[in-house]
This record gives sequence, structure tokens and C-alpha cells, in this order.
Amino acid sequence: MSDNNKKISEQWVPPVSKTDRNYPYNCWWVAGLSSEIEHKLLGRWLLDTPVLLYRTEDGQAVAIEDRCPHRSAPLSKGCLKGDNVQCGYHGFTFSPDGKCVSIPSKEKPPRAAKVRAFPVIEQAPFVWVYVGDPNFIDDVPKPLHLDWYSDPAFASTQGVMDVAANYMLLKENVLDLTHFGYVHAKSFKITDWIDPPTCTTEGDQTSFLQTFKDSPLPGIFATPLGLEPGTPYDRDNYGSFVSPALQIAAVDLIEPKSKTITGRFRVTHAATPIDNENMYYFWVVGRDFGTSEKEIENLKVITEVGFKEDEDIIEAVQRVKSRDPKNKKIKEVSVKTDMAGVQARRIIERWMEKETVE
Repeated sequence: MSDNNKKISEQWVPPVSKTDRNYPYNCWWVAGLSSEIEHKLLGRWLLDTPVLLYRTEDGQAVAIEDRCPHRSAPLSKGCLKGDNVQCGYHGFTFSPDGKCVSIPSKEKPPRAAKVRAFPVIEQAPFVWVYVGDPNFIDDVPKPLHLDWYSDPAFASTQGVMDVAANYMLLKENVLDLTHFGYVHAKSFKITDWIDPPTCTTEGDQTSFLQTFKDSPLPGIFATPLGLEPGTPYDRDNYGSFVSPALQIAAVDLIEPKSKTITGRFRVTHAATPIDNENMYYFWVVGRDFGTSEKEIENLKVITEVGFKEDEDIIEAVQRVKSRDPKNKKIKEVSVKTDMAGVQARRIIERWMEKETVE
């Protein structure tokens, strides 16, 4: 590391100390769905950081600090002037690279009049940003490309939720699907997720696999396949914790006699911390069966119902954890179905240990 790079690293200060959070800054995080980012201003708090998102006139996604260096007004309260952003308070104007290009009351902007421009990677359906230490960006794994999303055989739907809970509560929720028979008993009606899945961990990824043989097929899978709910069917349900920012899941529906995969169902979960007790949950669901516009709209409706059930339970958990003064003294009980979640916690701890700045 050169002396110049050391200087850059030393200048970067994390918004919140490692002792007061459980998420790494040195990671690519989802800032928004590609469909959300337009040629207009969208302000979001991401990892304790005010971030302004928009597209330039030629369609490039931009992420800059959503705080004018003059008097800390959110730039998202301003307006676009071409590809530049004009603060709505005193008219300071910034280019997509964060430089101040105009101050109405001053002929030449001072060098200090600038905001941070965050690196952006757009891989539909997500726009990713890096808000961590600039000196370590090359050491951070790039976002996973979702191969199935661009497969013409698939149709998909997506959404974003603002959830009042720590992001790990969502990640652990989607790594232990034995909650299906309780949280989603009235919506997804998947009641056979009982036994612990097979879990494997390689490096900083942990995965699960659950196989179902001649199990009654829930309506959410059966109906779009043209089958009666309850039809005996095989299915493989698997998923992976890919990074602190991303988890993927899949269901392959298999005709029992021919052992042919007749349907592929895919889910992507991206949870981005707002702060230690709030997150954005970006989700994408797709399948290569039941792909008509009406059927995918029905899928969106039932998915939103089910994910609202997840939101309700994990927000309730967060309220208990936040308000109970005994929380840190209570020993948490884990069972075999928690294996993937426990491994995810350990992986997060390793990511946190890599951050050299407290």
C-alpha cells in the first residue's frame, strides 16, 4: 500500500463504529431496483449514509452523497439541471462526480465544496453501490450476476420494502424455512418444511438443500403448473447466503415418475441496512412456468402478502430485542434448523474483522 493510499484510507471514517453495528461497509450493497432509478432525484439512507440516486440523461445510474457541504441540506430536496444536481437551499450545484460546479453567490467554487461520489454497478434488476473505504474496493467481491433473470424462459416480479428491523433478522428468516408452516400458513400454505435441511459452507458462502419426495404440492406451485393442489410431487428447495448483501433461493419442481424438472422457481433477497434497526428489503421472484401477465400479477400479489407476514414477525422480534433491557444477558437457543443462519453470522463476523478502521 503506497503512502498516498494510506492517507486516503486514514481519511475515510466509518459513520458508525464496528461495536455498534453488525454489517460491513466494505461490501457492495443494493441501493435500489433498476426500475426505481430514473432521471429524477431519489434520496435514501444506506448504511448510516445519506445517498442520492438518479440517472443521467444518457441513462447512467449515479450515486452521490445526499448532503450539501454548505449547510447539510439533502440534495434530494433540490432539482436536476441536466446531469447536475442543484441544492434546493442555496443553489450550490454538483456534477455526477461530486464536484461543485456552481455557487450563485461566488464566482469560483472552493475545492472543499464537493460531495462523495459512490462507485456504482448496475446489473439488472439491481443497482449496487459501495459506500465503504475507497482504499479497499478492489478487495471486495463483485456482485453476483443473476443468470436466470435474463433467461427468456423466465417471467418475474419484484418489489422493495422498508422494514423496521436489523437486516440479519431477514437473512436468518430466509435461511430457516421451517417458519413457513406458521408465519405463512394462510398465504403460501407450504406446510411440509419441518426437517432440518442439509447445510454446507464453502469459504464465505453457506447453502442449504431440502428435498421433498411425493409430497403434496402446494397451490402456489401446483396451480400455475396446471395441477391440482395436493398432487404428489417431488421438489428440491435450495439456497445460498452469497454475501452480506445477497441471498438466493430456488425450487425445482420434479415429476416423480419421469424425474423431469417441469418448473423452476427462483427468489432473490437483498437486504440493505439503513441503520442498525432498519433496512431496505429488495426482492425478485421469477419462474419459467405460469408466465402469463395475469399469472405473474397473481404471483406478485401472493408474494407481497407473504413477505408482509415476514415483515410483521421480524419487526416484532426487533421490538423485543430493542426494548428489553435484559436482551444482551439472555442466552439464545439454536437448533439444527438454524445451521445456515449460524454460519451466516460467522461469515458476517469475518467480513467485519477485515475492516481495519474502527
